[in-house]
Amino acid sequence: MRKVTRLFFLIAAIVAWGSVANAANTQCAGTSTAVVSGTVSLGYNYTFTTSGTNVTITFELLDIKTGLVAQVVTPENAYTNMSNTAGQVYTTTITGQSTGTTITYAAYFSFAGGSIRTADLTYTVGNTCVAGPPDTQVPTGFTATKGAVTSNGVELLLNGTDDSGAVTYAITYGTTTVNTSSTSGVQKSYIVTGLTPSTAYSFSIVAKDATGNVAANSPLVVPATTTALPAPDISATTPPVYSPAKVISIFSDAYTNVAGTNFNPGWGQSTAVSNIQIGTDNIMRYSNLNYQGTVFGSDVNASNMKYLHIDVWTANETSLQIFPIMNGDAFEKFYQVTPINLNAWNSYDIPLTAFTSQGLILSDLIQLKIVGAGGNTVYLDNIYFYDNTATVDTQAPTNFTATAGVIASDGVQLLLNATDDSGVISYTISYGSGPTVINVPGISGVQKIYTVSGLTGSTGYNFSVVAKDATGNVSVNSPVLVSATTLASLAAAPTPTYLASKVISIYNDIYNSVMSPNGWEDWYGNTFSTVSLGGNSTLKDIATCCFGVSFATPTIDVSSMNNLHVDIYPLTATTMTFGFITSTVTPQKVLTLTTGQWNSINLSLSELKTLFPTADYTQVKQISISPVNGTLYLDNLFFYNDGPNAVSTVISENGITCFPNPITNNVTISAKTEINQVIIRNLLGQSVKSVSVNASEKTIDLRDVASGNYIITLKLANGQMATQKIIKL
Repeated sequence: MRKVTRLFFLIAAIVAWGSVANAANTQCAGTSTAVVSGTVSLGYNYTFTTSGTNVTITFELLDIKTGLVAQVVTPENAYTNMSNTAGQVYTTTITGQSTGTTITYAAYFSFAGGSIRTADLTYTVGNTCVAGPPDTQVPTGFTATKGAVTSNGVELLLNGTDDSGAVTYAITYGTTTVNTSSTSGVQKSYIVTGLTPSTAYSFSIVAKDATGNVAANSPLVVPATTTALPAPDISATTPPVYSPAKVISIFSDAYTNVAGTNFNPGWGQSTAVSNIQIGTDNIMRYSNLNYQGTVFGSDVNASNMKYLHIDVWTANETSLQIFPIMNGDAFEKFYQVTPINLNAWNSYDIPLTAFTSQGLILSDLIQLKIVGAGGNTVYLDNIYFYDNTATVDTQAPTNFTATAGVIASDGVQLLLNATDDSGVISYTISYGSGPTVINVPGISGVQKIYTVSGLTGSTGYNFSVVAKDATGNVSVNSPVLVSATTLASLAAAPTPTYLASKVISIYNDIYNSVMSPNGWEDWYGNTFSTVSLGGNSTLKDIATCCFGVSFATPTIDVSSMNNLHVDIYPLTATTMTFGFITSTVTPQKVLTLTTGQWNSINLSLSELKTLFPTADYTQVKQISISPVNGTLYLDNLFFYNDGPNAVSTVISENGITCFPNPITNNVTISAKTEINQVIIRNLLGQSVKSVSVNASEKTIDLRDVASGNYIITLKLANGQMATQKIIKL
């Protein structure tokens, strides 16, 4: 019965699609067997249909598959889920398209046992693929005038008629061009947004139809000057006078602020941060606010505070969220301030219970983030935590202890503890000439583990530690001195010598990496940093459990590899579980580690295939390391399928030389075999220079390359490749 049902469905599908399968394929519809990955027998149907500014895309896989799901894919590998409308027919609608523009999409079908990606299909928005005489009539009656003008936007009123029934308008101002479409004879109101207040603009507008026929009076030029954005002309209300112990101020002229705070860290935000002054009052301005962070100069313990105060003035912001962010896994929760009265100061006193009720711990805050609706301007003043009660604490902390914990080559762990009736402890750590001073928050009766990092190997340090409460009462036995000598500096992990063509690298200075731009993923309480060991970029992780890494693409295919390699140097961890996550299961193995040395691990994929027979090695999603605790160093994470001497063999067999190294201006490369191409990449894997050689020797000018460490790859005419590390002075 199943075979009959499938045959009936296939016949029904072909009937439903009409005679497309037997007709010539067009932009609008057709049947194809062209694929980028996977295999098909019967192929797939496709249709593109325009309705107004929307394009509906439909794909039907004709090969019958179990557990089928579908996504549309852009050439940039952006995946969007499609809706299943019937059988193996999937559809989606792409909105906001302009008539006459071209779009390119493919379908990605995944199913039990495999996947298929179709060829890319290009479609012109508005095309109905109906044969007929060419359209030569240009739009007529084209007009363009100015409508409403605001501080960051100009309304353009556009109209035109065309026999096709639609008109497209190309609007150019400065170096920006935007397109919009409208029905013939219907006025289109289009608002150009994101403009700068008090600025003159000139908008050049061209009207055309879907065929590209341009209105005879194109372009029309519409001048407009944006209005000024209102700004505060008075200060916010002066904050009340509190005892210094009752306030932790971030930004205010009324109190002493946390020293060293960074009000504009580089988080990739579009917000522009600046200060204005009204009288003697300093006010912070966020222009074009999407989100903005503030990194405290030292960790803040607000556990004995009651409120977070903030004053806000805005002419156009409609939504504002406040995020205190705690240490560790950067846990954050937000409070939405409301109402926001425009063109007036808004004073908000946010109960800290609004955050603790969501799980936020106030004893170790590191940042404050503010998120807006997008593109608006906000003025801020008087950002501080406070306690509005009148009692002043006079009791000093007791039972203060400070000892050394784990000692590394570049860091010393300090174990700190004390008790206080306020529930809050602050530790001040001083060391070295200067000295270097670090403030660390803690909780009464709870041991605080803090690692002083960035130290020099094989060096003796004396740490002076003072314990005090929020009021400033100092424990009677302060300071406690802790002496420790750092271990000898770590050597770099062993340098891999595998043939580059036999390696899929995740993290390594030599090979091109497929690591996600997001970097290492903290799955549970890890602190990542990058250190240089012998010139090699090496991951340092203070771990409490588990972490991993994803790839620049959703999955990678490692089916041709036979090993997964990593070099790991643990200070305390003696075991870890190492492996990777596939679309089906997680092949992994528990490994024994030796502390205080590099462990070179080669995980056999053949063994994992025996242990995990259902794993799909063509769709590996992530690398997984868990659980592992304490400080560790990690380098050379990659899949490979060749012997350990492949690179050195290629270099010796082909007589490859690369000199001088380090390099001042020029580098000369030579080989017995003809060199086709030389590629120089930085340690992120980005190409900084590519030179075609087609000779056995070439001198390359590197004066335009910045100083630093680079990887030089030689592609030989015999198909082999060799890679070496070079240093540009």
